[in-house]
Amino acid sequence: MKIFNPLQFQRDTIEELKTIFISTWKREGKQLPILFKSPTGSGKTFMTSLFIRELNHLPQWKEDKAFIWTTFSDDLAMQSKNKFIEYFQNTLENRCLTVVDINQGKLYHNDILFLNWQKVVAKNAKTRLIRRPEEGELYKEQGKYFEDVVENTKADNRQIILIIDEAHKSKNTKLAQDIIDLIDPKIIFQITATPTAEDKSKVFELKSYCWVPREKVVEQGLIKEAIVTQTEEDFKDKSGKDLDKVLLELGMKKREELKVEFQSLGKNINPLMLIQLPNDDKQLVERDEQKKEEIVTEYLKEKGISEHKIAKWFDKQPRPIGLEDNDDEHDFLLFKQAAGTGWDCPRASVIVMFREIRSNIFYTQTLGRILRMPEPHLKEDYKNNLNLRLGYLYTNYKRTEIEIPDEGLQNKPLVKIARIRKGIKNIELPSDYLSRLDYGDIRDSAKFQELFKKEFNEYFEIEDENDFENAERKLQKKKLELDDTLSNEVIVNARFEDYDNMLLELQKQGDEFSFEVSVNDIEKTFDYLCFKTLKEQEDEQAKYSNVARSWSVLKSAVRVWFKDIFPQKPHTYWYKLFIKDILKGSESKLRPIITQVLRKYKPISDKLLEEKKKLEEQKESYTFIIQKDYWYTEDYEKVSQNLCVLDNFYLLKKYSGRKNEIAFVEYLERKQEKINWWFKNGDYGKNYFGIKYMNSKTKKENLFYPDWIIQFSDGRIGVFDTKAGRTAMESETIDKARVLQEKLQEFKEKNSKSYVGGIVVEENGIWYYNDSFNYSKGQSVNDSKDWKPFEDLFN
Repeated sequence: MKIFNPLQFQRDTIEELKTIFISTWKREGKQLPILFKSPTGSGKTFMTSLFIRELNHLPQWKEDKAFIWTTFSDDLAMQSKNKFIEYFQNTLENRCLTVVDINQGKLYHNDILFLNWQKVVAKNAKTRLIRRPEEGELYKEQGKYFEDVVENTKADNRQIILIIDEAHKSKNTKLAQDIIDLIDPKIIFQITATPTAEDKSKVFELKSYCWVPREKVVEQGLIKEAIVTQTEEDFKDKSGKDLDKVLLELGMKKREELKVEFQSLGKNINPLMLIQLPNDDKQLVERDEQKKEEIVTEYLKEKGISEHKIAKWFDKQPRPIGLEDNDDEHDFLLFKQAAGTGWDCPRASVIVMFREIRSNIFYTQTLGRILRMPEPHLKEDYKNNLNLRLGYLYTNYKRTEIEIPDEGLQNKPLVKIARIRKGIKNIELPSDYLSRLDYGDIRDSAKFQELFKKEFNEYFEIEDENDFENAERKLQKKKLELDDTLSNEVIVNARFEDYDNMLLELQKQGDEFSFEVSVNDIEKTFDYLCFKTLKEQEDEQAKYSNVARSWSVLKSAVRVWFKDIFPQKPHTYWYKLFIKDILKGSESKLRPIITQVLRKYKPISDKLLEEKKKLEEQKESYTFIIQKDYWYTEDYEKVSQNLCVLDNFYLLKKYSGRKNEIAFVEYLERKQEKINWWFKNGDYGKNYFGIKYMNSKTKKENLFYPDWIIQFSDGRIGVFDTKAGRTAMESETIDKARVLQEKLQEFKEKNSKSYVGGIVVEENGIWYYNDSFNYSKGQSVNDSKDWKPFEDLFN
């Protein structure tokens, strides 16, 4: 059994916290703040857990109390709970609860409820998972809500102490304050490494704060002295080489150096090199390029690294068990953001971070993974080895471009399933298909190249492409830069000591180092900018939304034109001119001409596209039937019902029409003798029923998915779309209403079954439907004779 003994500074901190707590508790009022500021890696959770336990045995303070411990995600809530249990094991005195224990209805003496803050705080009150529903929403058939727990705990005269972990991320909003007001705790115990100015001012006034100096944590051997970046010296003789491989090479070299140092000390510690990959896989696939994971893996294997030495941790690939052990065999870990928060691996000492192509976001949380020391209890062993007391960062980020994100975690999705009920006789509804080609791509590369050359030559006033000297002079006249110097700039010579104030550190640390870009990097950047230039088109007439099929056509046209102008130059020269110009943004000379070409080619492309589109839609049309099962993500929650065609009914937790649709479900559920079943249609895909329509406002074809399919007890099939408020009056609703009636008429003519349907609204507690081909909706259903009570459908 592992024994957890606090270090001296931790013991001193706990004593200080108890003194501050007693002093604050004696004050009048509620919601009294205590701020516990301690550096990342100092054992904040450990110290807080010991502090809570010792409140059970204070001789001068005996109160009936319970705790609500909030974190920023489900994972962190469970991690905090599990750590608390691990610290005390057989001596555990406080009951550790989670949301599954809400049904006990209240907190008992010394209970700790570990809770994801997002479960009670959200932008929309109706989406909070364990909150009491608002008026008009469905209630649980049985069970308790968060409000019940708070109210019943208070009714027992039991005080609540609210603990907010990572307080700087989660508490300073109006909705957060609403929840704090609901709990109305005597003490709000805030844990953070980076308190806000507002929080500081409050606790300074009350003298209710406890600071742990970073120096103490370093002295005790818990965390490294600093994180250092690559140096200018590291890039010596690297000019013209592939930057990705240079960074990997530097990281691998440093890992080997550290391994030798550990061995010289007689340590069986295998330093781990982390490799954070960018989240650009989708864009790379669209451009038919290798994923960064594949490139890195291939490079490591080329360098003689065995497969079993490379660990991977992705959404569908969990990290290997035991990866954190000091003697684990894995030398490298490939990941994206999975290791960002809540994972400790003290043997991790080196990290290679690849810049996101689409953004400059720099995930500082990931650097926390190389912050800890592997053997705090043997800190004296490392006093003469500075290299082992540092973390090492190798990255292609520029210092001046780095942005620090809000690093709150999103909950991982949970898959839910609903299956068609037994005994249901399925239905068949011919459904429309809208070709994915509808939004267009650049078709016929030769025609596009012809137009591209014509427009570019006209702009630059080039009459004879073979007159190379004259052509070059005319490009210069239009101020197109012909200097092909192109360099990479990355951060160097930086040393970050205060990890928790990384943003401030970045603003004053390090230099920029420039070196010649490699041929490989030039080609990758050229491809990306062709792709990006198409994707960023804002002019509606210049948009080609199927960028994945179009960017290579643009690339070919650019190549052909530059080759005609500079036939004696290598292709890398053309690429550099293009890259340098496009990166100038609004000052680019080429961007506006490209937009002009795209505009002029659109009618040609659209005509070619329409012909192909019609053939594809005829080929791909399908018949809708209710599937055997439907899968849902964690964005959906179960709603009680008896008449849904599926055994479970899941509805999105958050969307504008939710309240109206729940009300319609409740209405249908009262008609058990009048309908056999109802089905909530989806919003896209062949698993749902779709009708093609022309949006009169945008002049574009779209698919309309009516909200509800109902089988009445007399065999009629109903197809309805519910609306509320101004949505019932929108022009798009008029377009949908008309095609719905046309589709139902088509069904009636081709099938002996009876079909009904239309737009549905609720007004003054009564549901109405409109099945007119000439749909209209004024301020009230009384403004048109076409609105009929829905009840008429049951008579």
